[in-house]
Amino acid sequence: MVTVKIKDNSKQAKLLLEYIKGFSFVEFVTDRSTKSSLKQEKFLTDIENGLREIKQIREGKVKPLTVSDLWDEK
Repeated sequence: MVTVKIKDNSKQAKLLLEYIKGFSFVEFVTDRSTKSSLKQEKFLTDIENGLREIKQIREGKVKPLTVSDLWDEK
């Protein structure tokens, strides 16, 4: 068995992955650590975005939402 790590963020990588999917001896195994690290990255990005919003609200650049804004949202 051979393990190859390919970043799938380029056009060539996507083409290569599509090509090797057709071989009967190729098996794709998802790496759980990659999925969990992606979830952690998204979580941290969400926190950063929230902190930026709080900073903007404190600086008066953005109006904070109220409960009635949430209920009346269309």
